[in-house]
Amino acid sequence: MLLWLFFCLAAVTTIIYIQLASIGFSQAWKAVLIFAAAFLVFNVIYLSSIAVISIFVSTKPLRKQSLLCRWGVAGVAGLACGYCWMRTHVSGEDKLPKEGRFLVVSNHRSGFDPLVFMSSLKAYNIAFISKQSNLNIPVLGRIGYGAGCLPIDRENNREALKTINQASEYLENDFCSMGIFPEGTRNHSNELLPFKAGAFKIAKKANVPVVIASVKGTESWKKKLIRGGSDVFLDILEVIPAEQVARMTTKELSERSVELIEANLKKSN
Repeated sequence: MLLWLFFCLAAVTTIIYIQLASIGFSQAWKAVLIFAAAFLVFNVIYLSSIAVISIFVSTKPLRKQSLLCRWGVAGVAGLACGYCWMRTHVSGEDKLPKEGRFLVVSNHRSGFDPLVFMSSLKAYNIAFISKQSNLNIPVLGRIGYGAGCLPIDRENNREALKTINQASEYLENDFCSMGIFPEGTRNHSNELLPFKAGAFKIAKKANVPVVIASVKGTESWKKKLIRGGSDVFLDILEVIPAEQVARMTTKELSERSVELIEANLKKSN
């Protein structure tokens, strides 16, 4: 969306320049340069503004979600996907709860996965739990904190439990919905790695629905970048209501998620 906005603004700037400078067809190269320069400038202005905002963002747990960070992280995520020529196709969006918070669980293909979710489903205000190194990324990591993203240390059970409890609080306090990849690491196979049961404790503690989703295509963006970009498929498979989540064990929730995601990945092969 932002790339199209910058494209349109650059086109308008170019048209104004052509009118004011009265350039002819033989000088068309000037219009091309003006368009390219304007497009670059609009990108730089936006990213510079986000960078300035990120300086003032705390990495401590939120007392209130920052709306600037919420839309900023979605905007930067969208730009990152756009720069890498990713075309995201979303299915099943109509299944998502229209009111209230929820927990999203999905398979994990690449570091772009949370960016695809946050940019494509930005209206649903989803923040992700991710490894610390992802939240150390300049600008994007800092505004991620302000939007509600949380780091998790999967090698330290005590610290991981703190993150789970914090995510539950964000849901209970209506800050944002949360997303997590229960595999715990990237996996390019259609056979999922074992899901971590702790992921589902978040939904049970906060008494919210579990949204089961799958993502495919983010793992091949490098190979397809010079061949016209890649298609990414984000599918919302099922929403388990909060009442049913409360009755199910974390093992049952995990098994149901794995069953649906693996079936969808194999079907889309």
